[in-house]
Amino acid sequence: MACTRYEDKVALITGGGGMGRATALRILEESGKVVLTDFSQAALSKLKKEFEALGYAQRVLLVPSDVRRYEDCCQTVQQGIEAFGKIDVLVTTAGILRHHPISELTEEDWRDVIDINLTGTYHSVKAVVEHMKQRRYGRIVLISSIGGRTGRPGVGVNYAAAKGGVVGMTQLLGFELGPWGITVNCVAPGPIGGGMFKSLPASDQERLLQGIRLGRIGTFEDAAAAIAFLGSDDASWTTGEVLDVNGGLQY
Repeated sequence: MACTRYEDKVALITGGGGMGRATALRILEESGKVVLTDFSQAALSKLKKEFEALGYAQRVLLVPSDVRRYEDCCQTVQQGIEAFGKIDVLVTTAGILRHHPISELTEEDWRDVIDINLTGTYHSVKAVVEHMKQRRYGRIVLISSIGGRTGRPGVGVNYAAAKGGVVGMTQLLGFELGPWGITVNCVAPGPIGGGMFKSLPASDQERLLQGIRLGRIGTFEDAAAAIAFLGSDDASWTTGEVLDVNGGLQY
């Protein structure tokens, strides 16, 4: 029997890359509707073809948007409400990395990672929170990383600072928004076998793999399963928490 826990739910997901795509597919498989954003029109065009082929076209709205711009985030929320009547869930998967030792980090590297991974998360939450307050309901799932929980080989200080900030945001907003029936939680994935992981030096990849107790690199679907749980009513009495999804990787 198909899972329908997202029936009559609308999820706004920022970032149409590997984790955002996997989360969108998971929620669509569970009978939900999805507003999915990305700053790349080429990426959105590719996703459009995929969703159409799977028969999901009527339940997906694809929106070009840059989370660095608060105005874009507000417009996305408004478009989602116009298309589907409401936004129940926010998932902030939009992110980039620029991993360099601090002595090699440029000002542009610092700003770009902070602007997208941290400020973009703030913009996304701020844009949707009044709508959720008015409805006295919301599920917000932010995305941190093991790189924001502890120092790891190959992680840049810019990325660690941004993802550490997302953890603090989760804990504060879980407390602040609880009285409106809004939960705020965070998924902190370990190494996932996508482009970000593959961009690490081979020695760092091997070192990370050796520390994972379950003996494999994670997948975007592993992260999406955790996100889908925290975004659903199965997690209605959970807020301000960080869920590590890392295969038992030792800190």
